[in-house]
Formats: sequence, C-alpha cells, structure tokens
Amino acid sequence: MMDKTQNRLATGNKVNSALDNPSSFFTASALNSRAADMSNLLDSMASGIKVIEAANNGITALTKNLESMQSTLRQARQDKSFQTKSFEVNDNTKINLGGGQFGDLNADISLATATVPGVKAQITTDAAAAYLGPQSGTGTAQGAGARSMITINGGFTTGDQFTVAGVTVTAGADVTASGLTSSIQTALAGSTSTAGKYSVSVGTGDNAGKIIIESVDTSAPAAAINLDPDNNAATGVGAATKGAVSFNYSAVSTSITAGGQTIATGASFDDFVANLQAGAEAGGYTVVSDSTTKDITLTNTQWGGAVPTVSGVPTYAAGTAATKANTTFTLNTANGAQNLTIAGATGPIAVANGATDATVLAALQADTNLAAAYDITSDGSFGFTLTAKTAGAATAATVTSDKTYTAAATPSTSGSLLAATDFTANPDLSAYVGQTIDLGGGNSYTFTGAAAGQAAALQTALQTSGDYAVGLTATGFTITRADGADFNISTGGTFGTAIGATAGTLAVTNGTPVSSGISVAPVGTNGTALVAEVDGLQTVTATVAGSSVETVAAEKNTFTVSYDGKTANISIGGVKGGVGSAVNALDIKNWQDATVTAVNADLEAAGITGVEAKFDADGKFQLVGKTAEAKTLAVSGADAVELFGTNGVNTGVAEKSQLNATKTVDKFVELINRDHAGKVRASNDNGKLRIENLSTQELDIGVDLNGNNAVTALKIDGNTVRANLSKQFNELRDQLDKLSDDSSFNGINLLRGDKLKITFNESGTSAIDIQARDANGNVRSINASNLGVESLVAEDLDTDEAIDAFLGKLSSALTELRSQASAFGSNLSSVENRQTFTKNMINTLETGAANLTLADTNEEAANLLALQTRQQLSSSALSMASQQDQAVLQLLR
Repeated sequence: MMDKTQNRLATGNKVNSALDNPSSFFTASALNSRAADMSNLLDSMASGIKVIEAANNGITALTKNLESMQSTLRQARQDKSFQTKSFEVNDNTKINLGGGQFGDLNADISLATATVPGVKAQITTDAAAAYLGPQSGTGTAQGAGARSMITINGGFTTGDQFTVAGVTVTAGADVTASGLTSSIQTALAGSTSTAGKYSVSVGTGDNAGKIIIESVDTSAPAAAINLDPDNNAATGVGAATKGAVSFNYSAVSTSITAGGQTIATGASFDDFVANLQAGAEAGGYTVVSDSTTKDITLTNTQWGGAVPTVSGVPTYAAGTAATKANTTFTLNTANGAQNLTIAGATGPIAVANGATDATVLAALQADTNLAAAYDITSDGSFGFTLTAKTAGAATAATVTSDKTYTAAATPSTSGSLLAATDFTANPDLSAYVGQTIDLGGGNSYTFTGAAAGQAAALQTALQTSGDYAVGLTATGFTITRADGADFNISTGGTFGTAIGATAGTLAVTNGTPVSSGISVAPVGTNGTALVAEVDGLQTVTATVAGSSVETVAAEKNTFTVSYDGKTANISIGGVKGGVGSAVNALDIKNWQDATVTAVNADLEAAGITGVEAKFDADGKFQLVGKTAEAKTLAVSGADAVELFGTNGVNTGVAEKSQLNATKTVDKFVELINRDHAGKVRASNDNGKLRIENLSTQELDIGVDLNGNNAVTALKIDGNTVRANLSKQFNELRDQLDKLSDDSSFNGINLLRGDKLKITFNESGTSAIDIQARDANGNVRSINASNLGVESLVAEDLDTDEAIDAFLGKLSSALTELRSQASAFGSNLSSVENRQTFTKNMINTLETGAANLTLADTNEEAANLLALQTRQQLSSSALSMASQQDQAVLQLLR
C-alpha cells in the first residue's frame, strides 16, 4: 500500500496505465487525443484570422485610394480655368471650329445660316400610282381577302355534292376547274347569305388546277368548304389525304433522317422533337408529339403527299421466345447389356441385360452432367426424352449405342460386332461355350471352352463358302457379304444378346446401320435463341389521291417603323378582296381612313408619338414627323423595300429661329451659345467675340473675317489643370490593382479571389469557406476592372456631366468595397468565435482527463504519513514485546 501511495506521489497520477484503472485510463487517453487534435486546429484558425486581417488591410487601403480618386475628380469639376481667345467679327464673318469637343466634326458658323426653316422627316410609298394595299390575283399565293383554294386532282365526278360557306354545290357535267368554278359561282350568287361576299376564279401560274374562293371583305375569314358534308363516299367528293408516319421515341437511335433531313436525338425527348421541328420546313412535314406516351407523328405538308421517309427507326417485330433443345430415343426392349454414349454425359451410360424402363431412366438421371443440363423423362415403354433445362441456342444431344452394326461393301468400313472385345489379341471367348453363330450355307461356328484361338477359328468357319468376309479388329469382328445381298445372323444365348440379336436373329441390310440397341433412332431438335421484340412501330397512313382544300390568310403589307429610339410593327390590309372585285372612290376613302387610324394607333402604342400616318393628294401612303426636328425616321422589314423603295430612311431638320440680338457680336454670341452650348462658350469682349474652349484639348478656330475665304487660323489651348488631374486619376487607379495584389498572407490573397478554407472540428465536418464575392454571390477578385473603375483620357474631363458620371462609378465601387468588408468582418467574427470555443473545449477535455488520472497529492501525502505512523507503531510494539520476552528469559536463568 505504501509503495502504491509513494508511486502516486512520485508521478502525480493515480492512474498511470490501463492496469491501474482501464476505464479511466482509456477515457482520459481519448479525451487528451481529441484535445490535441483540436489544439492543432487553433494554428489554422490563427493563420486564417491573419489572412482575413490582411484582406481587410487591403480593403481599407483601396477605400482610401478610391476616396483620393473622388477628391481628384471633384477638384477637376471645380476647376474652370478654360482658355479663351477674342477676335473681330462683322456681319459677313464665317467661323470654323474644330478640335476641342468638336473633334473631327468641324462646325461652320455664320449669321447667314443662323436661321433655318425646319423640315419634318417624311417617307412616302415609291410607286407612281396610289397605294391601295395588297392586291388579289389568280397567280398570287395570297389575296387581299382570305382564300379557300380547292385542288381538283381527279376527286370530282358529276353529281358530287359539297358545301361552300354553308351553301350546297352540285358538280355538273364539267368537272374541270372552269366548270366547277361556274357551278360554285352560281350557287353562291343564288344564296342571300353568300351573294356578293366571295369571288370565285380559276388559278393560274403556281395556282394552276386550283379554284380560288376569296372573301371580298378583307377582315372576313375564308369560306368554309366541306367536300363530303353527308359523310357518304358515293355522293361526296373524293378527298385526298396526307401521308403520315408514327413511331415512338424509345425506338430512336443516335440519329435518324426524316424527309431527307438528318435529325440529332439530343439529350431528351423535348430536344429530339425540337430538332424534328427545326427540319420540318425543309423536310416537308409537320410534327405532332405526345410528351406522355413519347409518340411522334410526321405528316406530309401537301395533300396527296407521300408518307415522310424515316430511316434509323426500326420497324416493329413481334420477336420469338427462346426454345429448349431436346432429344428423344427409344431402346429395343429385347436388347441385352449395352452402353449408351450421350453427348455431354460424364461417361457411357451402362444398361444391364434385362433392364427395365425404370432402371434405364434411373441410370440416365444418375449421370451428374446430364441431370444438371437436362430434364430426363420416360414414356414408360423405353422411350426417353432429354430436354435442356435452359432455353436458348443449343445443339440437341446425340445418343448412340454400342449395339449398332453396319454391314458395308468392305470389312474395313463395316460396323463391329462384340465391340468391347479386341479380336486381334486372341481373346478368351470360352464364356460362350456351346453357343453358335450361323450365317447359313455352311458358314457357322460353335464356341468351345478353349481359352485361346477361338477368334481365328470363328473367322475361318464363317468364311467357309467364300460368300462372306470376316475381319478381326481391336473393337470386335466384322462380317461383310461381297455381293451386297442382305443376310441374317442366327445365334442365341449370351452371345446373341451381346451382339444385339433379337429372338436369336440379327437381320442385316447390307450397307445400312442395324440399330439393335436403339429401336427408334434418336430425334434431336436444336434450341433457338430469344428474338427480342423490336419496338417503335412505324405506323404508316397511306396517301390517298384526290381533291383537297387549303385556306390562306388575307395578305398584309408589313414593315417596321423606327423613330426616336422606338420601333413599331405595322400591318396594312387591302381595300377589297376577291379577284376582279370592283373598287370605287368611297371604298378607297373608307379604307384610307381606317388604315390611318389603325397605323397611328400602332405607332402610339409603341411610344412613337412624333410620327403620324396619312395619304397625300395622289393617294400615296406617308409617314410624316409631327414637328421639324433632327431625328431619323426609317422603315424596314418584309415589305419595306417593295413599298418605299430605296427611300426608307429620312432625317428631319430642326428649325433654327431668328436671333434676338441686334449687334453683330451679340448675334454671334447668341448663335454660338444656342447651337454649341457645352462645347464652347461665347461672350462679348468689349466689342470682340470671345470664345472659351470648354475642353482639355486644343481648339482650332478658322476666322474668315469678310467672308472672302481669307481665313486666319487661331488656337485656344485646352484646360491643362483638368488634363493633369486625369493623369493623377490614372496613377491612383493603377494603385488599386497593386494594393489588391499585395494583400496576401501566407500565400493566400482573398482580394485576388483565392479561397480560404478553415476547418473547425477534428473530423473536418465543420468548416468555413471564405472568398470575395459580388452582390450576386459570384466569386470574383477585387480590382479596378471588377469595381467598374476605368482609366481616363483628358477628354473625359471636358464636361461636368462626364465627371459626375465617373464620380457615380466611384461611389458604386466604394459601396461594393464596404459590402465586401462587411462580409469579411462577419467571417472574421465567426472564426474568432470558433477559436474561443475551441480553446474552451480543449480546456474542458484536458481538465476532464486530468480528473480521471491525476492524484490528490494532499490526500496521498496524508495516506503516506498514516501508513508510516502505523508502521512505526507496529515496530515499537514488536520491539517492546521482544524486550519483555528477553526479561522473562533472564528471570528464568
């Protein structure tokens, strides 16, 4: 006990190893390990804090730099040290100003051109005749009115009935376009509901073979036509159909062709349909799709058009199921012992003499290979079937018996009898003693009990007459009749059974196998592989030739009007529809009024309030500016060139009013300040004209005093103060990128777009990623370009307005910097908070571990003192006891 207490005092621990207290030892070790891991994270946090502080230093410096740039611009704005020049002028003086804010666009100034009458921008239709909108013709694709066009194509026969705009029409004897046109005209004119509302004409040109039925009212729809109103093929018109093909998206491969167009599949069904639609016009088809079933139908755009050709989509095939290979064979019930050789078996299947159907079946099923590969069944009469367990392409098993004999023309090609015995090795045939084999004609042999020599004796005996040839082989013996005649082998007993004789006789058909072991030859059926169903049936809707109807919308002249930065789309219809329809003055007047009202409404709706539509005295259509101003009026679009020719752009001229001043110098002052305000400033310098150059660039002045081309060249220097301040601005701008680049710590620069990752726990599952980001959360570096601070040229400081614009950009840049500083500040707060948390956690973990292992030295010291005192008392007691014993002994002596 004292040793343990002394050890605790020496080490300061009450648990020094797992032997002392396993639970406390391992728990304390785990706590100390976690504390050590977290302590390692503190270095990373401290480094991360310094990275953020470095970025904050950079932002602070950038902010001060931007504020200095603002100060520079404000100084430039306050500076008005523009240079001036004064010179004489009179009423004939001409002045030319160039350079400065004029640049290369020199300005000519004279009192003679001070007053200019304004000109309104104006565009007029180009044709010499009055404009009446689109016109109808028998050969045009569209007419002024909506059209229904009938293509005959052999669909009409005499007596066919159809309806046009609800009026029944009966085809007469003439079913040509001309004859049918007459029939339709008569029917429509005879009905109060349609009289005068439609024109009927025979198409020409591209419309040849068609009947055109056009609405006279340009706002009315096309006449509805039903070629078979009674749904009776006997009385209705033979209507054409459009060829179509349908298939499912699941059958589409990497790409297909449709209507001769290569169509990419894309990444999805919607992509594929979009690609089909993109090729539809060139391919001559329309697309209908179902996003639920993924079915797609392509239809020819033309009535009577062929089925669109689609390649790359397989035609549907039903497929076939896989089949199982099987073999059926029947054994002769009278056969004796034999061996069956079956492909795939582990070895020959032995059939004993006198075997039953059940024993043969058991022998077949006992072969492990056959049992694994086949289901083996019997019909109960020695008929057996081997059926493969698995369906699929496989070869049926072959079955042979060693009881099969063939007598051929020569012994070498004959089958062998008693094949299990090597007759060339002088075999012992004594087992067959007393049994006879007889071929007839004195050719017979009876076995003896001799152990040797009987094979040769049998050969000699069976060849006695010379009619037979007997051969001895390693697999039995052969018998052949040279004349090719059939013969019988008579025998019996065990020998007869051994060679497969039935009822004592083996009948031999010369050259033909004798299946004595297998009475019915094996019949094998090979298995077949699965033929999968091919999906994606191309369902074809066959084309039917015949008549068809198509509707064509009324033609509109369309163009776009542009003025004062705004655009309006304009559409104008015709006066009256119908080929050959008469148009009178009232029709034209009503149409013009309606057109002007509609166009002006479209212009106003688009925000173009400075232009109006009108017709001039010649009936030409015009677009005219409402006031004289230097703005450009333009037309563009589909019919702009056809209607307005090459004069589709016109710019107005602003009016220059009379000058109010009376003296010559004052007139020039008023003129220059009116027309060129902001570029130069004019004033009266004691009877001379003073020009002030409101630019940082040199102003060139050409003065032709008397207007006789005797020009005096003058120059006015630019504002050098503003020019120099632009250089100062650029120098400060360059510092933005340099300050940003230098704001790094330990290789990480947040202002350059670097990412700072600080891990908060020992498992790495808690961390913070810190990067500079814009207002949309996109990662970006902080530099002059990303802050929108551009470098200046001296000319950029010519006007106060330009300086104000730059000041606005600097204000935005400062706002971005402050926002980024706030974000970094928030990040810093998070890291510092986590740093404090980690330190506290480390202290908690280490204290907890110490509580489990550290000894209480005061307690242990007290224990040691108690133990020592007890030991001393024990020693004293023993000593006293020993002294008493000695005293007694001395007394006894």
